[in-house]
Amino acid sequence: MFLSQPTISSHVANLEEQLGVRLFDRLGRKVIPTQAGHVLYRGAVAIFENLDQAKASIELLRDKVVGELIIGCSTIPSLTIVPDVLSGFSAKYPDVSFSINTLDSSEIMKRVSDGEFPVGIVGQEPDDDQLESYLMSEDEVVVVASPNAPWSDSGTVSLDALTAMPWVMREKGSGTRNVLENALIKAGMTLKDLNIRCQVNGTCETIAHTINGVGVSITSLAASKHLIDSGRLIRLQVPELEGQRQFYLIYHHGRHMFPALKTFIEYIKN
Repeated sequence: MFLSQPTISSHVANLEEQLGVRLFDRLGRKVIPTQAGHVLYRGAVAIFENLDQAKASIELLRDKVVGELIIGCSTIPSLTIVPDVLSGFSAKYPDVSFSINTLDSSEIMKRVSDGEFPVGIVGQEPDDDQLESYLMSEDEVVVVASPNAPWSDSGTVSLDALTAMPWVMREKGSGTRNVLENALIKAGMTLKDLNIRCQVNGTCETIAHTINGVGVSITSLAASKHLIDSGRLIRLQVPELEGQRQFYLIYHHGRHMFPALKTFIEYIKN
């Protein structure tokens, strides 16, 4: 270690003072570790072993498509897009594991911008200059209701009629809710004009409440089509509120990309 014996003795004395225990018994010219000394030694060996393992793992991350990817998803992509993407990606790169975090679009964008999530899939294009975005797919928003609800009507429904119906509404920050708000603004209305009976977090919750007749709702056609086809939901024709929406892959342009993240982004773009 290229250190003198007095220097080592000084370091040991400082360490004993910090820990509040004696690490060595000095028996004449012999020095033997105390029980605390043995405990510290085992801990130190484990620390260096962990460092060696971390170094090996980092070298693996640097050179190979391996490791865990944390992905933030808004609810509709989490249900309709991500499972198919991960299935195809995992078939090509089986050494990558995933942690999927489902939150609303605004929260996902915030966490990607803050660096908490390396990548996200959201239902609206971010306006944050730090975030890169790539259009992944498009979907249609539709107004749906339970076929057994008294307000159900398979024909065209006017906006005035909709204001009298109870609504199941998504939480603030939801991309689906933003689409509805923008459509209402174009029609000269706001959410305050609707009879909101229930507010929920998530697409599955919205659909479940709608099926059970709590109210009408606006949701993704991709997420609800099988229920419409089976007759468990009916689609209300509301031209003013219907339209296309987009889903984007987002990531921080200043973030360092290890092979797994870089390959995942390239896989989606290709």
